[in-house]
Amino acid sequence: MQCPECKNGTMLKRKSRYGKVFYSCSKYPDCKYAVWNEPLNEPCPQCGWPILTLKTTKRRGTEKVCPQKECDYAEQVPGEQAAS
Repeated sequence: MQCPECKNGTMLKRKSRYGKVFYSCSKYPDCKYAVWNEPLNEPCPQCGWPILTLKTTKRRGTEKVCPQKECDYAEQVPGEQAAS
C-alpha cells in the first residue's frame, strides 16, 4: 500500500523498541508518516484521505477510522461486535 503522505514509499509493518506493532513509510527517515492501527487501502469518504485504519476497542468493537485528527469518520465493520 502506498504511503499517503509522500506517495513514494509503501506502508510497512514494524515493531517499536517496546515490541508494539505499528505501520510506517518505507522511506523513513525522509518520510516520517506512521500509524498505530492497521492501514486499509480505502479512501476516507468524509475527508478524502487515501487510507483508513482498522481500530479495535473493547467498547466499540472493530471499526474503520480515518487517521487524520481533523476528521472524525468511523464506520463499524460488519460482523464485528463489541463485547457487552
